[in-house]
Amino acid sequence: MTTKPGSAATEAAEVWSKADIRDYLSNSALTVGAGTPTDAGAGWQLPVPHPDPIIAAGGIPDAASLPSGELEAALARILNSKAKEVLRYGGVLGFEGLREVMAERQTVLDGMSFEPDNFIVHNGGSGCLDNLCQAFIDPGDVVVVEGPSYSGTTRAIRGHMAELIEVEVEDDGISVDGVAEAIQRAKSEGKRVKLVYLNPDYQNPTGTTLTESRRAELIDLCAREQVFIVEDATYSELFFDEAPPQSIYSMANGAGVLKIGTFSKVIATGLRAGWIQASKEHIDALGRVRFDMGTSPLLLHMLAEFISSGRLDPHILKMRPVYAEKCATLAESLREHCEPYVRFNAPGGGFFFWFECLGATSKEVSEAAAYEGLLFPPGTAFYLDKAHEPDNHVRLAFSNASLEHLREIGPRLRRAFQRVVD
Repeated sequence: MTTKPGSAATEAAEVWSKADIRDYLSNSALTVGAGTPTDAGAGWQLPVPHPDPIIAAGGIPDAASLPSGELEAALARILNSKAKEVLRYGGVLGFEGLREVMAERQTVLDGMSFEPDNFIVHNGGSGCLDNLCQAFIDPGDVVVVEGPSYSGTTRAIRGHMAELIEVEVEDDGISVDGVAEAIQRAKSEGKRVKLVYLNPDYQNPTGTTLTESRRAELIDLCAREQVFIVEDATYSELFFDEAPPQSIYSMANGAGVLKIGTFSKVIATGLRAGWIQASKEHIDALGRVRFDMGTSPLLLHMLAEFISSGRLDPHILKMRPVYAEKCATLAESLREHCEPYVRFNAPGGGFFFWFECLGATSKEVSEAAAYEGLLFPPGTAFYLDKAHEPDNHVRLAFSNASLEHLREIGPRLRRAFQRVVD
C-alpha cells in the first residue's frame, strides 16, 4: 500500500516505525515468548534431507482410523433437524445436551453421580487449562507441575504469571514427597501454592502412570495444605491391557479436584473440544471468568449426537489395540536395533514413548536422527529449564506413525547413535 507524502497515514507510519513493540507488550507476552511447535502440538522442525521422513513428534490420533464418516453423518443430521438452534451462540457452559451425555458417561467411568452442571465445555484441553488459571491464579501464585511435563501446558500456566515449581516424575509417577517439599518451600518464602497440575495416566511425555497409593497420598497432602489438584485425564481411556487406577477425582469424591477431559485424543485433535469436571460451585466460578461466548454449538451438538448414538465407546475400544500394536512394534524395533544405546520402560497406554540415551545427549541424537529422516523433540523441550541436566531423554510419539515406519525407527535411530557415539 502506498500513501501520499504528508498524509496522516504517512505521518502515522513514521511515528510507529520508531516505536519498540516491547514497550507495549503485557508482562505475559514478554515473559512467555513465542514458544515452539511442540508447545502447540505440532511437529518438531529440523532439516530433513531424506525422501521418506518419519514424524514421531506430535501426539495425534491414528489418521487412518479417524471416524470422519460417522462425524459427517452426525453433523448432517444436526444441520437437517436443528439448523436454527446450532447456528447461534450457545452459552458459557456449552450445549446442555452434550453435558447431559457427558454426565451420564462420567457417572459410569468415575462411579459417581454427575449432572450437566458439573461440566463446562471448552476449546480443547488447552481452553480448559486457560479457564482454570483465569479463575484460580493471580500473578505470583505458585503451581506445582511434573518434571518433565508437556511444554504447552507449562507455557500456558506461565502465561497467567504464575510461578512454576517442577517436581520429578519417577517410575510410579510424580514424587509426592517432592510435592510436599515444593509446597513447604513456597510457604517458607511467603508464597501461596494454588494448584498441583498432573497428567496421572500415561503421562506426556514419560508415559508413566501414577500408582493408586501415590494418588491417595497426594489427595491427603493437598487436602491438608488446601491446594487444588488439577487432574488432566487426556489419555486415561487409551490403555492397552489393564485400565489405570481409579481416577484422582473419584478417589477424592471430587473434593479439591478439578478434572480436565478432552475429545482430542480419543476422537480427533481438530475437534478442539474438551471439558472441566468439577463441583457445581467450581463450575460456577469458572463460568464467571469466561469471556469468549462459548464453544461452537454446531460442534457440540454434533458430538452429542455422535456419543448418544453409541459411536464413541466402540471407537475407543477399536483404537486401544491399534495403539497397543504400535507401541509394541516400536519397543521391539528399539530392542532389536538400539539395545546398546537406549534404556526404557514401555508405557501401558497413551501416545508416547520416553527413553534414555546412553552415551549421547538428546540434542545430539535428535539432530543426528533428523539426517536419517527421523524427527522428534529432545527431552529438554519438556522441562522448565531447557538446558536441563542430565540432557539424555527423548520422546517419540507413536500414535500416528504407520507400523512400517515404527519398524524403521530402530534402524534409523541406531544410525543416528552411530554418528554421535561410535
